[in-house]
Amino acid sequence: MAVGIHLKEEESSIVTQVSRETVEKLLEKALFFYERKEYENAEKAVDALLSAAPDFHRGWFLKGIILEETGRADKAEECFVKSSNAHTLMVRLALQLQEKDPERARIYFDRVLERDPGNNFMHYQNGLLYERLGKTGKAAESFRRISVLREIMSRIFIPGGFLIFLLAGAAAMFQRGERVLSWIVLASALFCLVWMRRDSGLAIKMLLKKRKSS
Repeated sequence: MAVGIHLKEEESSIVTQVSRETVEKLLEKALFFYERKEYENAEKAVDALLSAAPDFHRGWFLKGIILEETGRADKAEECFVKSSNAHTLMVRLALQLQEKDPERARIYFDRVLERDPGNNFMHYQNGLLYERLGKTGKAAESFRRISVLREIMSRIFIPGGFLIFLLAGAAAMFQRGERVLSWIVLASALFCLVWMRRDSGLAIKMLLKKRKSS
């Protein structure tokens, strides 16, 4: 499904008028029509959703997107305000439309990067999107905007330093006989290592793409 606005655990408390299952069904119906650009049916479905759960933020976001894509940007802004986290949801929208509707995804990449021009991850994903569309010049332009140094620092060096700190702490605890605590810290270090391997791989991909585009 597009948009990435499925019902989440932290929002269960705001769904008070109807059951969680009902809200999920209404949301899925709205998303179904939205993906197919059946805007009239999508708007009816999201209106039913908001009537049942008027504080459901993702519903307001989807309503705003539908209004905007049907030429009612002035009314859409009010919905985005009610969604409370429109920027984050727009990032998810851009990413999740990449495969199904790349042209529409490109619009939301531009919107996100207009508000957050230093977002390396979105510049990278935008470049990949342009590559799929066969627009190599635009792709290279996006890749060149990536700040590789910042990515290496945040995804490799800082987590690496934290990993060393955890391992040193675990070793010190083990020597003091605090074996239970040492195993807990080692488990944290393992989690940090997995996270660092994933993120370092992404940083390297960004570096290669930027070098190739230069």
